[in-house]
Order: sequence, then C-alpha cells, then structure tokens
Amino acid sequence: MSSRRRAHRITSIIPNLLVSPDGCRRPTATEPLSLDLGSLAQVDPATRRERFYRAFGRLHTRLLVRTNGRPEHLTPRLRCLVLETVGRRTGHPHRVVLGYMPDGDAFVVLASNFGQDQAPAWWQNLRAQPESTVCVAGRRLAVRARELTGPERDKMVSRAMTHNKQWRVYATTMRRRLPVIRLERQARV
Repeated sequence: MSSRRRAHRITSIIPNLLVSPDGCRRPTATEPLSLDLGSLAQVDPATRRERFYRAFGRLHTRLLVRTNGRPEHLTPRLRCLVLETVGRRTGHPHRVVLGYMPDGDAFVVLASNFGQDQAPAWWQNLRAQPESTVCVAGRRLAVRARELTGPERDKMVSRAMTHNKQWRVYATTMRRRLPVIRLERQARV
C-alpha cells in the first residue's frame, strides 16, 4: 500500500475515533473539530490533566481496536494488546485493551482492574474459557490463559513491578490478591 493511500486511510479512521471528553456525540466528518478553551482554562490543572488522560485513553483504545493493536507501544517500555474474549454469560465477543509485559513468546497481564476491589470482567471470561485471541502489532494470535501461582507468580510479580510503575501502585494498594496471567501462544487462529 502506498504511503499516500495509507495516510488517507488513517485520516479517514481518525474522525470516527474522536469523542468529546464529556461523552457527547462525536462530530461527523463534515463538522469541524472544536475545543472550547475558555471553559477549559477555568478548570484546575489536575482536573485538566485527568480529562486529557481520559480522552487520550478512549482515543487510544479505539485506535488499537480498529487497527488490531497496531500502535503497540505507549512508551518505549509500555506496550498494549487487544484481548478478545467470549462473555461467560452472554456468549458475545468482547474486546479490551490491556497493558502487557513480554515474556518470551508469551504475554503477561495483570488483572488489576485499575486497582478496584473486584476482578475485571475479562478475567472472569478467561477463567470460564481460557482459549482466546490477542491482537498485537496488527497480528491476531491464538492464546491460552494460565494464572501463575507459587514461586512462578512471585518471580513474575517482582519483574512486573519493575516493568510498570502503575502495576506497583496497584499491588501495594489493592486488598484482593492480584491475579497474574500468562497468555501463551497456541497454534490455531
């Protein structure tokens, strides 16, 4: 694909990904994108930063889902993948973007649920059906989830805490035991 066609394809996707920070409808392709800087200037810096990160997170999630995890790196060290699970109750497919740590040809994820006391739904779905698919760097890979236990878990937790500072915060503030899941590649897709 030529660079000109690739640029057109990317610019045609981006308007569909944009959502305003307050959750209002997204603009159509013909509407100009606008930002009311006057009202944003009256908000304190911490709230502004939080709104920015929330909006960036939504945009990044939509971009990853639409491109099968193509922009894999958030920073040089932090990477993301799109995990596709099947709902344990509904049977409907679900996609969620997760930060991961590479471990050989496998992916290690933590079921932190942003530090909340209940386990995330994607982890409950994986416990019911461990076979799943991940989309990373534009490729779809079949994986099987396995929760790490014992010394293997302890070793991986210490590695994960040095890999991602947010995981370190979750591990120290959460009341529940933090599940560590290794997504091991399978032959089928």
